[in-house]
Amino acid sequence: MAQVRKILIADPDLESVRPLSRALRTKGYQVHYAPDGSRALEVAVLRHPDLILFDEACRMLDARTFINILRTNPRTDDIPVVVSTGQFEADKLRGLRDGYLRKPFNIDEVLSRIEHVFRRNEAAKDLKSDAQEIEGSLSQLSIPDLMQILGMNKRSGKLTLERGNERGEISVVEGRPVNARVGRAEGEKALFRLLVWAEGSFTFSPGGSGGKPRIQRGMDDSLLEAMRQADEVNRLLPGLPPRNARLVLAPDADLTQDQHPVTAQVVELLRQPRAVGEVLDLAPATDLEVVGVLHTLLQKGVARMAEGETEAGSGGPLLGPAELHALRGRMLRGKGSSREATAKIFVCGSGPAVARRLLSQVPDIAAVAAEPTAVKSGFGTLGRLDLHELLHLDFCVLPPAEAAKPLWRPFSSGAAGALLFDTAEAAVKLAHFLAWDIRIPVVVVGHPVPAELHGAPAGAASVGEDLMEALRSLLILSLNPAPLLPGVQVQRPVAPAAAG
Repeated sequence: MAQVRKILIADPDLESVRPLSRALRTKGYQVHYAPDGSRALEVAVLRHPDLILFDEACRMLDARTFINILRTNPRTDDIPVVVSTGQFEADKLRGLRDGYLRKPFNIDEVLSRIEHVFRRNEAAKDLKSDAQEIEGSLSQLSIPDLMQILGMNKRSGKLTLERGNERGEISVVEGRPVNARVGRAEGEKALFRLLVWAEGSFTFSPGGSGGKPRIQRGMDDSLLEAMRQADEVNRLLPGLPPRNARLVLAPDADLTQDQHPVTAQVVELLRQPRAVGEVLDLAPATDLEVVGVLHTLLQKGVARMAEGETEAGSGGPLLGPAELHALRGRMLRGKGSSREATAKIFVCGSGPAVARRLLSQVPDIAAVAAEPTAVKSGFGTLGRLDLHELLHLDFCVLPPAEAAKPLWRPFSSGAAGALLFDTAEAAVKLAHFLAWDIRIPVVVVGHPVPAELHGAPAGAASVGEDLMEALRSLLILSLNPAPLLPGVQVQRPVAPAAAG
C-alpha cells in the first residue's frame, strides 16, 4: 500500500486554510496545520511532512528564516517548502527552491504545484547519485530545478538539452556552470537562453569538462540573473519589429566614435541589412544587452527598417519557432499525449462591428462561416488562425451582459489572452473577469488601459490600432506575463490588489 503523503499548512488565515485542507484531504493527503512559524517549525521536526505550504503572513518566523532553519537541520533539510503570498512582489520570492503561490488560492493551481514538486523530487533522486547517465523530461524536472540539484550536490558533467530541432549544452564543474552552447550562442548568452526552456528533454552525463570556463557566476547567481534578464527581454521585445524583419543603419546616422562595446557590435552588424533574430544570434553580448541597444538605436533613428520592410514585419509570422514551441507547450500542459494545441483569444467589445473588424483585418484567419453566428449572437467562435500545423488560435466572443456571466468561466478553458476593443462598461467588465478570475493578459486596442484592469495579475497593456501588432504583443505577454514596453502604457501591480 502506498504511503500517505503528509502536507503541513502554516497560515494564520483560516478562511484560506479550510477549503485548501478539504481539497488536499479529498486528494488523499494527510494535512497538518500550524498558525505561525514557530509552531510550523515544531511540527516539521516532529512530523517530518512531505511538503510545507508556508504563508508569508505567519508570525514568529518569516518564510526565508523558516526555510533557512529547515535547511540547516539534517532531519528537515530535504522538505520542500512552497511559500504563499497575497502580495504581487514576485521578485522578492524569486530564487526559492520550491517556488511560491499567490493568494487567493486557485485550488487547481495549488494541487498542480504540489504534484509537480513531488514528481520533481522523484525525478531528482537519480541526479543525486553517481549514476553514469541520466535522462528525463523537462515537464517533470525543469532546467532551474536540474541546475539547483546539480549545484547542491556539486556534480560535474554535461547537461544536454533538446527541444524539437534545437539542441543545447551546459557544462557543470563542482556544481557551477562553466560554459553553455545553443545555436550560435556560447557562454552566459547561451546559458540564459537555455535556462528559460520549459519543454523538451535532458540528458546528464557525469565527467570532467574540458576547455576554458566562459561563465564566472555561481549557480544561484546564474539562475536569478537568467530570470531577471528574461523578464527584461520580454518587456522590451514587443517594442522591436518581429524577429524576421530586417534592420539597417540609417544613411544619415550620427555615430559617435566612443561607443559602448555592445553598441559597437550591433552597429557593425547593421552596416548591412539583417533580421532582428540574426542580430541577436550574431552579437556576442547577452540578448538583454543586444535588445536594449536595438531599442535605443531605433528610438534615436540610428537604425531603421530595411527597404521593403513594414512596421508590421512584411506579413511575417506572429511568433518565432521558439515562441511557437513555448505557446504550444503551455496549452498542452496537463493534457497527456496530445500533440495538437488550440489557444483561445477572447474578443471583448460592444456590438458585431468589433467581430467583423477582427475578421477583416487579421490576415489568414479562417471564419467558421461566411457570416459566423457568433458575430450577431455575441457568443461562440468567430474563426481560426493556424500558427503552425500543431498550434491554432481560436478567436471567441462571450456575451458581455451580466446575465450571461455564468457562461464565462466554463467557456474560458484554454484561454491565452483577450483583446479589448473599446472601453464600454460591459466590455470592460468582461475583460476584468478574464484578467482577474481567469488570470490571462489583456491588450487594449487603440485606448488607454482602463483603471479596472490596473494591476491585473498577468498584465494589461495598451497598443495602437494595428491588430497584428496587438495580437503579437498579446501572445508574447501570454508566454511571459511581464510589462511590455515603456511608452506602450503598461500597468503592472505595485501593491496588493483584490481580485474581482
